[in-house]
Amino acid sequence: MKTIHKITIAACVLFFALLAVSCLPKTETMGDVGQTLVKLHPDTYKMLAVDAKTTPQLCLMFEVRRDAANAADLNSTTTVVLKYDADTSILKAYNKANSTSFIPIPPALGTVSPAITAGQITLNFAAGDFSKSIWVNLPSSGSFDFSKHYALAFKVLSVTGTGTLTADLADQVVVEVLAKNKYDGLYLLKGVHNRVPYNFPYSTNVEMRTFGATSVAFYWPDAGSYGHPIGVGPGNDLSWYGAAISPVVVFDPVTDFVTNVYNAGGSTPITMFTGAGANSNKYVAATKTIYVTWNYNNNPLRVFTDTLTYISPR
Repeated sequence: MKTIHKITIAACVLFFALLAVSCLPKTETMGDVGQTLVKLHPDTYKMLAVDAKTTPQLCLMFEVRRDAANAADLNSTTTVVLKYDADTSILKAYNKANSTSFIPIPPALGTVSPAITAGQITLNFAAGDFSKSIWVNLPSSGSFDFSKHYALAFKVLSVTGTGTLTADLADQVVVEVLAKNKYDGLYLLKGVHNRVPYNFPYSTNVEMRTFGATSVAFYWPDAGSYGHPIGVGPGNDLSWYGAAISPVVVFDPVTDFVTNVYNAGGSTPITMFTGAGANSNKYVAATKTIYVTWNYNNNPLRVFTDTLTYISPR
């Protein structure tokens, strides 16, 4: 791990985080042979990563399945009642166990279907039914607060009729709702800052995190924060100004040209730079490469020239 040196400038501090988490789902076992099982699919956790759009979208969250042991069971009826985690007890326990910070998605940002009534969803399996789907209708991504980590959680409250939820199957699920645009991802950042004496190159991995339908913010994993490195100094140490300099890059989704760069982390102004030595300020879809040049305080001697090469989803 590189040592991080912070270079102080006059600016405000600290900025908020976007949605991100990773977790492995629990392994299912099938229970006793000959037993009709009711189960959640997936169980425990699911990331619902959707495109950041300006129009509403209907998304599948999870399914409740009835694995019938025989034809007679399949041709019978089952009622499953799900509890919606309105009191956040499931999310709180999940956050504690997995070091996450999920909060319930507000109804204005996600409407569940079938509808939640009195904190519950009732699913009636008729003869021949083996699966019921739970959906969420998301509005335009412009309504999202990308600083928050949204999720929905449900628990099986009861199973009546044919079928049982056995002890070796998970009875609850947490669904993270994460909006990403096409510029989002893990990138190799290479570039140079022209401010003397910090005019040395940098090469490090950064995450470009969705900040809006057509914008991404620099997140530097080595520092564990939003912000941008300055360069590599003695001993291969990396320097930065801290989260007070947190550039956000805005694109035209039709041409993929950069239309704006601004500071989401403090009062110091950040703008796109187009003067001598600037690059093309564009995302090239064929190579998944972002070229962007920006400066702060509108000073041509405070310029960063960046090339970001896509590595993988974050």
